[in-house]
Amino acid sequence: MSVQVSQIYSKLDQIHNLPTIPEIMFEAIKIIKSEPGNVIKLSKIIGKDQGMVAKILSVANSPLYGMRRNVTSLEFAIMLMGAKELENVITAISLSNAIQFKSSSTFNEKKYWHHSMAVGLVSKDISRKLENSEIAGDAFIGGILHDIGIQLFAKYFSKEFQLITESNKDYFRSELEVFGLTHQDAGAYLLNKWNLPISLIQCVEYHHSPEYSNNNRTLVSIINLADYIVNNFSSAKAMWDYGINLNYSISDTLGFVEREDLDKFIREYAEEVTNVISQIDR
Repeated sequence: MSVQVSQIYSKLDQIHNLPTIPEIMFEAIKIIKSEPGNVIKLSKIIGKDQGMVAKILSVANSPLYGMRRNVTSLEFAIMLMGAKELENVITAISLSNAIQFKSSSTFNEKKYWHHSMAVGLVSKDISRKLENSEIAGDAFIGGILHDIGIQLFAKYFSKEFQLITESNKDYFRSELEVFGLTHQDAGAYLLNKWNLPISLIQCVEYHHSPEYSNNNRTLVSIINLADYIVNNFSSAKAMWDYGINLNYSISDTLGFVEREDLDKFIREYAEEVTNVISQIDR
């Protein structure tokens, strides 16, 4: 079974309920910018979506996020995060939540979120460790969203998606055989429809091939590295990434003189975060 690329884009165009950015995101960000200290108003807005509340708390309680106290309430999380961090978290969760549907035998929403959040948090952490703190926020959002094309395939092309997941072939190659494009392409298509910044679009479109990401190569390379580390050294593996090799084109981009330097960084960093990642969303 195969689907023509044009058919996929045509079907996505014709889907009347193709996901749109949730209004709650715009409402919350408006308050963050105009009344950043109004915790009560923010809590009321965010509290309309209990799924978002749960995910904000799971992010806030991640050891990688850096909170020093156990976060048990939304109000406490809002106060601890601060305006900019909260805006990043709400943006990432809202966009990820835009494609909601029940888990199935081929797509487990909880595991998908576990993987996405791990990549987002690790991307943010690596940005800071490699002295790229100015893009840490985008790295977090891009990491959360990098596999959003998987959600599109699982929801709107469920039969084809099941065929791919049940195949014994490499997942990435099976996508190309069945769809003629990959989850990178599908995800980038959706983010383009949402008119999101090109930097975030490229995090999705090139997270397996950062050498093509032009002006956002450092950001996309960080997403690629985080994805590799999460998939190879933690419990937050994604079945669609099994067998994905490290893309060494990121070595120069991220400032490693030799490939061996990148390998050393990965070994040492993996030892540092493996147990931490395993605690995420548990």
